[in-house]
Amino acid sequence: FGVVLHNYFPHFSPSTVQIFNENFSVEQALRNIPTCAAHDRAAQRALLTALKTWALLARKHNLQYWISYGTLIGYVQRGGLLPHDHDVDVSMMEQDTSQLVALASLINSNLTSLDSNIYKLIVHPQWHIVGWFTRSYFRSQGVNFISPNARFIHQKTAVYVDIWPVYNYHPGQSENSTNTSSILSEYDGNYDWKVYARNWTFPLNPCKYSGIQVWCPAQPKELVAAFYGRSAVYKSDTSCVNGTWRSN
Repeated sequence: FGVVLHNYFPHFSPSTVQIFNENFSVEQALRNIPTCAAHDRAAQRALLTALKTWALLARKHNLQYWISYGTLIGYVQRGGLLPHDHDVDVSMMEQDTSQLVALASLINSNLTSLDSNIYKLIVHPQWHIVGWFTRSYFRSQGVNFISPNARFIHQKTAVYVDIWPVYNYHPGQSENSTNTSSILSEYDGNYDWKVYARNWTFPLNPCKYSGIQVWCPAQPKELVAAFYGRSAVYKSDTSCVNGTWRSN
């Protein structure tokens, strides 16, 4: 495994977010998000509430993360939540998952400001194993996922923030054959390894996602285009048809 220390990314510091509106109104953000199906508004409210709580938690505990996958598409296309989205995606460097292990213990023991009856942080017991196909489910422990390294769950609404690993080398190649100074890798939409330029992600930039202050990669459009195609930067692949979201 490659090891990258935090000081490799000197631009990241939660303190650089000078204005973080903890009283940000989710209801205000919802005014700018369309609905289609009857349950959309409740789902959107729950997703933004979970993201807001995660962002505050990450800031308080100095966690380096950034929005990714479908959540990043929403940021690029409309500056926030895709109206049909069903979860929130963020990414972290794989080696930082150890911070989540410690934090999960605090949350689940009611040693933070979060109510453990409402929020739960679950870290996959095999997070250190690279590749979803060599991991197992631990359903008796509430681990119903194998690809993300962790999941931040709002237990009353069942919505969650998936926390995905990013590696500073290509897991499919010998580490010694990879120039780890210039690349990052993570799963693509087919759960194959996607390798891309490190400077597309770092330095991280503070950004607003439906009004919530979060961290964004340095070049979000490049990442969306690389993972989903150039058209995903400009238009949605989903539309409302007779009260149902359908893929175009």
